[in-house]
Amino acid sequence: MGYDATFEILPASGMLDLRGNSAVRQICETALGMRLPETANSIIAGPGDLLAYCISPDHWLLQLDDGQQRDILDSLEQAAAANRSHSFVDVSDMYVRIRLSGPEAREVLSQGISIDLHERAFPPGATARTRFAKTTAQLYCVDDAPTYIITVYRSYQQYAVEWLSYALGPG
Repeated sequence: MGYDATFEILPASGMLDLRGNSAVRQICETALGMRLPETANSIIAGPGDLLAYCISPDHWLLQLDDGQQRDILDSLEQAAAANRSHSFVDVSDMYVRIRLSGPEAREVLSQGISIDLHERAFPPGATARTRFAKTTAQLYCVDDAPTYIITVYRSYQQYAVEWLSYALGPG
């Protein structure tokens, strides 16, 4: 039989790609009312449903409610107008999020990811940009159920769905 896990495609969310030096990070923190993570593969939750993923010390992916990205992008651009060494881009249409959960979700995911998913190495709150089934994904461990959010490029959505269906096994 198959693994005891399920997956679903999540509703669209806003995504902003933010790049800049430490001065830009501070400007963003003030404008957003939240701290941005400074270490790669870390995540910080902000007010409301804001999540900030640190891709590298000068690169963040900001997840927010769909429909808010234009206002937040405008406020960030206004706040950083004097600093020319930054890049803020709405990449909402670029990504799709898939939730994988269940007692054997870790085993399913381990078939396509080379990082250690043991709860001591990748506990709830952990995130990493990694290879996933021959593509790239931002992986986030939500809880110890375990539940994972797998964020992939939208153009790989069908591939990821088919891969997860196959990895889950016959249901």
